[in-house]
Amino acid sequence: MPNPDENMLPEEPQDPSIDLDQENPFASMMERYDDAAAVLGLSPDAYSLLRTPDREIKFALPIRYPDGEIRVHSGYRIRHNLSLGPCLGGLRLDPTLKREEISALAGWTTWKCAAMNIPFGGSAGGIDFDRRTNTAETTEAVVRRYTASLFDILGPERDILTPDRGCDEQIMAWCLDTYSMHKRHTENAVVVGKPLGLGGSHGREIALGHGAIVLMERQRAHYTQSGPAEIVVQGVGNAGAQVMRAAVSRGHKIIAAGDLNAALVNRNGIDVEALLAYRKQNGSLLGFDGGEQLPNKELLTLDCDVLIPAACSKQILSKNAHQIRAKLIVEAANGPTSKLADNILLERGIPVVPDLLGNAGGVLVAYFEWVQNRTGYQWPREQVLERLDRMLLNAFDRSTATARKYNIGLRLATCVLGVERVSYFDKIRGIYS
Repeated sequence: MPNPDENMLPEEPQDPSIDLDQENPFASMMERYDDAAAVLGLSPDAYSLLRTPDREIKFALPIRYPDGEIRVHSGYRIRHNLSLGPCLGGLRLDPTLKREEISALAGWTTWKCAAMNIPFGGSAGGIDFDRRTNTAETTEAVVRRYTASLFDILGPERDILTPDRGCDEQIMAWCLDTYSMHKRHTENAVVVGKPLGLGGSHGREIALGHGAIVLMERQRAHYTQSGPAEIVVQGVGNAGAQVMRAAVSRGHKIIAAGDLNAALVNRNGIDVEALLAYRKQNGSLLGFDGGEQLPNKELLTLDCDVLIPAACSKQILSKNAHQIRAKLIVEAANGPTSKLADNILLERGIPVVPDLLGNAGGVLVAYFEWVQNRTGYQWPREQVLERLDRMLLNAFDRSTATARKYNIGLRLATCVLGVERVSYFDKIRGIYS
């Protein structure tokens, strides 16, 4: 069995964050929903309906380890809304997994899919399991048990699994095989993020990073900023690697990057491929000689054209938002900026391309893969990227127009788009009772 890919290791907060109760991801997501509901003037019935997840499941995953001991992990799946179609959401392998973060991801995915105008609701799930410290055989057993435990609620028309932190195409292949064995036929469309030969989509391996850089360029053009951008990237896992490669391929320069263990800066530009190869071999950036080492907490506050958080949630908080010196922030991670910090950035005039847009390239290609699986036809790479750019930029332009209409920030405007669409079709569908 293949060993876990070191380049897919989960990214963790680089600096101790404040108490979860003060700026936790779920609270930030719900506060933004509250703001969007206020802008739209939602009725009390519509407000209550969209604020409550459709279903929350926590279940036990007993696994026999190689030493013979049985250990029980916790599995989670939260479905937020099904008004627009089946749910779509990630599978996360994380030993520090929290239900609040899973709830936030499910809600974010609902608004993101609606804002992208694709027919999905949001879901999210995960296992409190550390892939890095376990064998591939144990990882496979955990993933297969999780998939089998959710057999009754998964499906192409119910809930579709996507890879999240700690997952790759091998994990998704195990999910596909487990579900298909119970179904008694291969059901490609129940899982996205698969290998190409099992119904995966061209462009998946670059979609998130490509989309983030395309939106960065569109936003810079709105502020009459042109030419190559000097970019700081926090996180060098899957998302960070995609962002850096996409940026360099389009003529921009990565001047600083960091992971949990180390950060470095090189104003002449970092050799991205050398950096990623070093981290894959050594497990971190500690000791990489392609730039000057600096304290991790200083990475986010470097002077740059664009800051791209591509690690995890709770990175830009009220305690460091006043110190940000980037001209633009593009969020490639989910929930890297708290609600309090977002207000500070808005007051300081630092524009933010929010995660609902910034990492939506991955959701769009997930949709494309689902469509291809259901039609039994694989699109060529050029067609995937053309449709990705068109749908992403259309969503960005709609969000920008909404921001102007209501005189609000781009994050709230994108959330307004999503909430408005879901609430409208909730009303059209009505309540079955």
